[in-house]
Amino acid sequence: MKITGISSIIAFTAIFVYVSVLGLDVWAEDLDRPAPGSIGDTLTKEDARMAYLVYRLLDEKSKIRGANFERGRELFLKNCKACHGDDGRRVNFSKDARNPIFIGTRAANDIPTFWYMMNFGDKKRGMLPYFDEIELKDMIDIAGFAQTLPQ
Repeated sequence: MKITGISSIIAFTAIFVYVSVLGLDVWAEDLDRPAPGSIGDTLTKEDARMAYLVYRLLDEKSKIRGANFERGRELFLKNCKACHGDDGRRVNFSKDARNPIFIGTRAANDIPTFWYMMNFGDKKRGMLPYFDEIELKDMIDIAGFAQTLPQ
């Protein structure tokens, strides 16, 4: 069977119509990514916020990228000082007084736990969630500053 010029035009047109009409977008960048809020979007707000930390905010040394430390300091004093003190050492998260764990320790050495607690709180320990209270850019600055607090 010999393909003529007309046959190849018809074949190309059929493929083009198939792809266009059925919405098959083989060039889509996010072909596997569901639209936010769609049925296929199964990330919880916790998962999404933690993934943002890991994939967008942390550098290779687990430090917060792009934080404004001076702004973070101001926000820390405004939002966190009442419970955690000026230097973040009012609350010891460790049960061992000889090896205290303060905010600076947690933020510097265990930023995922610090980030989760700041965003979603912990009812057992009386930590309030701030996911809906403090904007993401402010949390980034607070977290960056917290990594500079005394350990």
